[in-house]
Amino acid sequence: MIRIAKGSIPVLMILSCFASQAKNTTIRVLDVNKQPLANIVVYVEPEKKSTVIKSVLSDRLIATMDQVNRQFLPHILVVNIDTKIDFPNSDKIKHHVYSFSSAKTFEIKLYRDKSSEPRLFDQVGEVILGCNIHDWMLGYVYVVDTPWFGTTDVQGNINFEVPDGKYTLKTWHPLFQEVDQSFSQIIDITSDSQFTVHVKAAMNPQYSAYEEDDELDDY
Repeated sequence: MIRIAKGSIPVLMILSCFASQAKNTTIRVLDVNKQPLANIVVYVEPEKKSTVIKSVLSDRLIATMDQVNRQFLPHILVVNIDTKIDFPNSDKIKHHVYSFSSAKTFEIKLYRDKSSEPRLFDQVGEVILGCNIHDWMLGYVYVVDTPWFGTTDVQGNINFEVPDGKYTLKTWHPLFQEVDQSFSQIIDITSDSQFTVHVKAAMNPQYSAYEEDDELDDY
């Protein structure tokens, strides 16, 4: 979940202004068998960056990566650059969240309920999350530098309201093979449009190790 901090009326006004001039753009992602893929990160980067949007949004966005039933929730969280992410713990046991990723290295030591403070994610790229107590816990934050981003629904679709212009369409998922991790496509938005992305390789198997019973009930 992403929310705009209080005092951000100018943000809403600027985004509403863009939306009033925007075109409805639908993007669908299909696997190698032409079946829809859900929870795929999709984003479009404008050819001409808007410094206005970036400067207004900076330090005003807050997202949440929770921990529920000894899993990160959501499993994949995509955010705009300069977003602060809160890491509450909704479990009754302690967690120890960390990341060694180059886009964000941090550690939140053993805690219940709320962490000390939200962490700022100010570099684009993939951030892999783990728990130092529960090895099977794996989550992802993907940071982008564009206001047009999200994840596909169960039908493999995502919709954006995008102003006229040229964009680079990109997709990402932690289980994509290299050929699909590097996918990008130039698209020209001049009217309501639909685009389909065909994944070229079968996705990698998902890590599924999970312990139902924890020897350390307190952790």
